[in-house]
Amino acid sequence: MAWHVFIPDSLLEETDDPKIRTYKVGQVARACSIFGVEHIWIYRAGGRDGKFIKTVLEYAETPQYLRKRLFPLMPELKYVGVIPPLRTPHHKLKGRPRVGEIREGFAFRRGKRTYADIGLDELAVVEGNVEGRATFKIVSTRPLRVVPTKPEDYWGYRVHLTRKSLAKTLKKAGLDLVIATSRKGRDIREVEIPPLEGEVGFVFGSPRKGVMELLGEEKFEFHLILNTIPNQRTETVRTEEALLATLAIFNLIRRD
Repeated sequence: MAWHVFIPDSLLEETDDPKIRTYKVGQVARACSIFGVEHIWIYRAGGRDGKFIKTVLEYAETPQYLRKRLFPLMPELKYVGVIPPLRTPHHKLKGRPRVGEIREGFAFRRGKRTYADIGLDELAVVEGNVEGRATFKIVSTRPLRVVPTKPEDYWGYRVHLTRKSLAKTLKKAGLDLVIATSRKGRDIREVEIPPLEGEVGFVFGSPRKGVMELLGEEKFEFHLILNTIPNQRTETVRTEEALLATLAIFNLIRRD
């Protein structure tokens, strides 16, 4: 089972402050990481911040020791210091290497060999044909050698900037269960939730428009349209707040 989150490219339309904008995206990254979201989709909703949102989300997801290799200096990352650390399993701290340990790394050719930066004091020799960012398992510590592998634990999220409408983005994702969040939706306390199996998507609107309004004249049949904050005492709920509240509820019934 994998969880997908859908957010609009107009997520940041209520603020022009670059530091606050970065922090809001960081809150999305943090919430998705807490609850093991594997895919974040950014759909077109009349905003201009899709690329900014994607860049900050990908920066936050990248282990600290790889960021300089993967991200050049750019204005979008000026205030990334306000982003809270994710501390996910693939954000490893530096320590003594252990055989069998899995670490995220960046592989590159040097002469006739391939080496990987896996966040330790020395580069690891790569046994296998791979370049760029990849996941590695340590097979030897003296000398330090690694092989490409697949993670066994939650290993961060992927970001998809589709530049397509919400309906087209949802169809592209190919989900088994799609849940829209809306203040006008059914009270989640009164709904029987189907099993969370396969690819499950959670759809969120923008600060000024709800999911159904953003859908417009396009047609898409949601499996559920839910009000996940039925007793809200504020006039509005921000997207990042709705995201955290919704995922927390569904995390209680998740079985995987």
